[in-house]
Amino acid sequence: MAKLERTKLDEKGRLLVPQAFREMLRLKEGEEVQLLLDEQNERIIVSPSLEKGRLLVEIGLSDDPGSLAKAADVLADFGVDLISTESRSMLRGKQAEWHVLCNASSVKDLQALKKALQAKGVLWVTFHKL
Repeated sequence: MAKLERTKLDEKGRLLVPQAFREMLRLKEGEEVQLLLDEQNERIIVSPSLEKGRLLVEIGLSDDPGSLAKAADVLADFGVDLISTESRSMLRGKQAEWHVLCNASSVKDLQALKKALQAKGVLWVTFHKL
């Protein structure tokens, strides 16, 4: 479940992450975090710094019932470990988008994964190694 809390940037542009959020993400003082700038939605996503094998996968799919489940099945077949996901309808009833933060260290061939997703009706796939 998403949580919302307001905070301010200090005079040096630093952001204070609320204690409850740090505890939820198990962040400790001095620990590195990753920032993902989502320019289209004008937001920054903060997540714990991740080891090798982590991947952000952006998937475009039809906005039909079961489309996301088919894509999720493909990821499971390839042994992709989902860390967090977010999906939304882009054009209601026509197109949706699914962002998947995952551990894909078991995937040896990303092109094979892309082809398998497309075979299940995925419109487009973009991989971002973290």
